[in-house]
Amino acid sequence: MIRKAVLFTACSLFILFNHELNAQDFNCLDCHEVSIEKSVHFEAIECQDCHQDVVDEEHMDKGAEKVDCTMCHDDKMASVENDIHHRLKIKNAPGCVSCHGSHNVKKPSTSLSTNSRTYCSKCHEAKPLLTSYHAEKISKDNCLSCHKKEDVKLTLPTSVHSKLECADCHSYIAQNISKHPKNLKITEVANCYVCHVDIAAQHKESIHGIALSEGIDDAAKCWDCHGSHNIKKVDHPSSPVNPVNIGTTCSKCHDNPEMAKKYDIGLVNPGRKYSVSVHGMMVKEGNKGATCTTCHGVHDIKNKIQQGSKISAFNLPETCGQCHEKEAEEYMESIHWIRAKKGYRESPVCNDCHNEHDITPISGGDKRAEARKIQQKTCMVCHENPRIAERFGISGNQARSYQDSYHGLAVMRGDKDAAMCVDCHGVHKILPKDHPESTVNISNVTETCQKCHPEATPVFSQSYSHVTINEEAAKLEKIVTDIYFWLIVSVIGGMILHNLLIFLYEIKKKKKRIEKEITIPRFTKSEVVQHFLLLVSFIVLAITGFALKYHTSWWAELLMYFGMTETVRQYIHRGAAVVMIGVGVYHVFYLLFTARGRDVLKNLLPKHTDIIEARDTILYYLRIKKEKPIYDKYDYTEKAEYWALIWGTVIMGATGFILWFPTVVGDWAPVWLIKVSELIHFYEAILATLAILVWHWFFVIFHPHEYPMSLTWIDGKMTLKNYRHHHEKHFRKVLLEWKEYKAGKREEKRLSNSTLLFTKTLRENNLDPDAVFGKELDNDPELRLWLENKLNPEEEGEK
Repeated sequence: MIRKAVLFTACSLFILFNHELNAQDFNCLDCHEVSIEKSVHFEAIECQDCHQDVVDEEHMDKGAEKVDCTMCHDDKMASVENDIHHRLKIKNAPGCVSCHGSHNVKKPSTSLSTNSRTYCSKCHEAKPLLTSYHAEKISKDNCLSCHKKEDVKLTLPTSVHSKLECADCHSYIAQNISKHPKNLKITEVANCYVCHVDIAAQHKESIHGIALSEGIDDAAKCWDCHGSHNIKKVDHPSSPVNPVNIGTTCSKCHDNPEMAKKYDIGLVNPGRKYSVSVHGMMVKEGNKGATCTTCHGVHDIKNKIQQGSKISAFNLPETCGQCHEKEAEEYMESIHWIRAKKGYRESPVCNDCHNEHDITPISGGDKRAEARKIQQKTCMVCHENPRIAERFGISGNQARSYQDSYHGLAVMRGDKDAAMCVDCHGVHKILPKDHPESTVNISNVTETCQKCHPEATPVFSQSYSHVTINEEAAKLEKIVTDIYFWLIVSVIGGMILHNLLIFLYEIKKKKKRIEKEITIPRFTKSEVVQHFLLLVSFIVLAITGFALKYHTSWWAELLMYFGMTETVRQYIHRGAAVVMIGVGVYHVFYLLFTARGRDVLKNLLPKHTDIIEARDTILYYLRIKKEKPIYDKYDYTEKAEYWALIWGTVIMGATGFILWFPTVVGDWAPVWLIKVSELIHFYEAILATLAILVWHWFFVIFHPHEYPMSLTWIDGKMTLKNYRHHHEKHFRKVLLEWKEYKAGKREEKRLSNSTLLFTKTLRENNLDPDAVFGKELDNDPELRLWLENKLNPEEEGEK
């Protein structure tokens, strides 16, 4: 207060003294209509107090000198000289009059925000100044004494803002330096808008600016893109917004999975995709190419639905046309653009065919291969879509008819010369057939075909089309189709019946031949029934299961035609599953609680000799080993198949139960159980089905020795000759046990179930086991010698 009083007294004396010295003899208001009546200076000064050079009327010719406000306000001089406008030598930098006016100077308010709006908003419309213009400036060194981070000290001197003081940008903090808050609002961190007014206006309307105004602080701010204290000019190599670096800068947010999830950013890793695109590679190699800002804008970035968006469907051709002018002009004459302009979202624009960020080059490299990718991923996807076809009143089978043609089939097989969509319809200027400029118009199609077929005639050219060219041709095509459909049904059906007749005859013939031979039991009646139920249930499960997965296949549609709806399929499939599980449970009981079952289980247990037999079998068929190995009751192929069946039944039963009753799976189960069960059920079904077809059916049907098939599954019997051919080792065990029993060396109760069943069956067929075995010994000297050695090991040792 004392300082102000002294200053006011000195100023008043100065004005009074000067007023006496420079008294003028005329009234300024005689010529000038201005008045300081409403000014803060009224009653304090006179005109000449400011305009001291005006002493007579000569100033009318040479003009008055500039007023020096520091005569009274010298305490403000330092802040004026050091303000940002004068330090940066900005053209037409504001002076006293610029802010306060000349003759109508008002007393400044004590409210900082009011001052800012009153004075600064004359130039700075975007954002008011957050600190007093005449406030004492805080030295940069003062700030750096606390902010010792290297990124500030080292990078700020090389920044485009190197001449600025900290307070120029961080005006809010400067105003509140005594408190210096830590948790600042985004608007309080720095005020870039004050200087960059035009850019600020654009950024406010951008998707980033709108997000910031809605309180989304993660949205891109000035320093997120340009850097904070190390801001460089755009063309500087290290500038984050340099064309070479802009992709990486944008990807900091747009490739961030947490940001993508938090704000539902639809596109995945756009920055990474751009980096490997034709545009990204061009920029990386130092060539001119499209960057993020080329397509999305710089500060005016908008999403697809914002007005003025550069990437909206309506503006995209123009955006791409910045570089691809010719292509854009052609596209904007196409049917696609005509319908896109009318608002049909189905009609493709540039990015629908070429994608947004991972655009691959078409002009260089394997041009045909890239065009084929676009055809498969774009043309076919739209033109096979039944909804689009229905909406626009087209047949919807054009794409399919192309794929069924030679051109389509050859292209899908990799033929680079076969015609693709673009070869006939053009690339960008695609027009409907009835358009006079269309490449497939009747007047132009011959010329189009001649690009590949130089000798093409009008008849040839018009013969190839997605749809029938006229009504007469359509009738003829239908007649030919109907004739061949019934021709195929009758001819192939007749062939099937013919061969089935032969097959059944050969089975009957083989059965009669077997009846004349000595047969022994391979399966009991119980085992035959178990096998039959397993066979039927497995086939039904396979058919009904795959009918669900491959419901569009011809055989699945045929089953649907004959009444197998989804509900019916479910009941049949689950019924067959119950039968199979029931057979499996009974089989376990049979193995554990019956003498025959225990004998079967004992002989089916894997042994190390199985591996040796498998090795020797392969060596025999490779002609490396001269003698084929002899097998026990079950060879290695039968054991592998049996235990695979057990494994498959357990797996299919368990996963099938989970899929049948998914809600039974409570909180105790992991979340992946149902989905993983579905996968296991499907792949195990494929494995089991292929194993039956490739492995089991080969040995019982397709093996030359079994033609036309093994009949054991029907009656459980096998000829003695065939048994010895397949299971000689087991036959010798039965023979040895029987001879030991007859010689009194083995009690009857110690005979195996196989031996008892073997000899019992022979007796039931009125055959003497001793006679049968004797005949085999008489006809096989090697067998007789083997038996003698087994029965009399002492004599063999003496020899």
